[in-house]
Order: sequence, then C-alpha cells, then structure tokens
Amino acid sequence: MPAVLVQTREVNTSTALVREMALRHTVQVGTHKRQKVQSALSARIRAAKVHTGQLSKKKTPMMRMRECRNALALLDTTGWNRSFHQRQFHEDFLKACTRTFWKMEPPGSFARCHQQVLQENSWEHLAQEVLISTPRRFGKTISVSMFAAAMLYSAPAVELSIYSTCKRISQKLLRGVVKFFYEICAQDLGKHNFRIRRQNMEEIVLVGPEGERDVRIVNSYPSKVRATPATPCFACACSALPTTRLSLRSGPPPPTGERSGFESRGGRLRIERDFRV
Repeated sequence: MPAVLVQTREVNTSTALVREMALRHTVQVGTHKRQKVQSALSARIRAAKVHTGQLSKKKTPMMRMRECRNALALLDTTGWNRSFHQRQFHEDFLKACTRTFWKMEPPGSFARCHQQVLQENSWEHLAQEVLISTPRRFGKTISVSMFAAAMLYSAPAVELSIYSTCKRISQKLLRGVVKFFYEICAQDLGKHNFRIRRQNMEEIVLVGPEGERDVRIVNSYPSKVRATPATPCFACACSALPTTRLSLRSGPPPPTGERSGFESRGGRLRIERDFRV
C-alpha cells in the first residue's frame, strides 16, 4: 500500500510540472505576440508622424509666391533698392506667372485655389500677358534679371525664356540673373540645396531642392535685328508717287533675293514700297 501512494504522488507531481510548463509557455507566447503587436503599432505611429512632418514641411504654392516676394525684398537690402516702377513691374510679372507655382501640384489644384489667390493678393483678375513700354533708364533690364532670379529660386521645375534685341544684352541679362540668384542664396548654393547642372552663355540649368525632377532653367536668347533698304518694284511703267506699306508676316522666310526689312526667328517684318498710278 505505501508503494502505491508514492507512485500516485510522483504522477501528480509530474502532471503539475507539465501544467506549469505549459502555462509558462502560454504566457511567454502571449507576451511575445503582445510585444510584436506593440512594436508594429509603434512603428506605424512613427511612420505616420514622419509622414505628417514631411507634409507639414512641404511648401504650398501660396508659400512659394510669398517666397518669391521675399526674395525680391531681400535684393532691396543688398544694395539693389528697387524703384517704384520696378516694384510695379515685379507685381505684374508675378501676376502673369502665378500658374507656374502650381506646376508640381495635382491637376485642378489651381482652379480650386483661384479665388484664394485673388483674395490674398488683392487682385481683381489674373492676366497671363504683360506689356510694358517705358522710356530709357527705367530699369527694365535689371527688373527682368531680378524677377528671373526670384522665380528661379522659388518656383519648382520652372523654365524661363528671355528674348533680347542683341547678343550683348542677352548675355548681360543672364549675368544679371546669376548675380541676383547668388545674392538671394547668400553666395552659397549648397546651403539652399541647389546644384548647377549646366551653365553657358545662353542658359543656366539648376537642380533644385525638390529632387531630380526639380530642374530649373533660364534661357537668354539674342534676336537678330537687321534693317536693309527696300527694293522698289514697279507695278506699271507709269510714274507715280511711292506709298509705303508695312506688313507683318509669319511662316518660313522668303528666298534670299526677296528678303528686305527686319527678319527675326518668330516672324518677318517687311517694308515694301509700291509705285501705283
């Protein structure tokens, strides 16, 4: 009888140990799963915080427009104080280039922000073309260089094309753009995450801080202006007083023997003298 009791106690002890080990294993598995879930949740929370921070740091088009104005105002403090007329030029230029700041945004974003743009800038409408006609010494060349530098600094993936009357003026304009751009960046492009990809006498290509897609280009083209005396053509043998006709024609240039007047890349301005009865 005592031997049977001893065996029963041993069996009960083994069963208790097995139950304890199973319970301990269950607790360990549950703890491991809980830690895994918590770590995954914390990782998602951290990723969401990082994404939210990136979204909050992303510049909106309205912020870029203010940045363009601030860049122009910064030039006033570097010894290039703009005149009253130059400030008007820049305001009209900015109004015409407003859509450029929405270039990297999804389609339809500018249409949704149109009224907000008008209200914030106190504008009545947006004109995409500006015509300025002033006497000499009003600072038109310097104004264009300033505004091109400010747009190059603030607008992502912008491409500007400037057409001048001759090669000397076009090179002067591009040198002015580069000079004012360095003034805005405080003579350090790397600090503002800009990198020069290509630069020559007619263009400058920059990679902006928005990534490889953010390529910003300024082209300065000279036009070819030439005036030659018009060749008279006789409509009849009778003598008559000459009349002058001014015609602006587009399309390919005429043969060499028929050219006269002013030719340019975009069109042909031809002055003819006809003798009529």
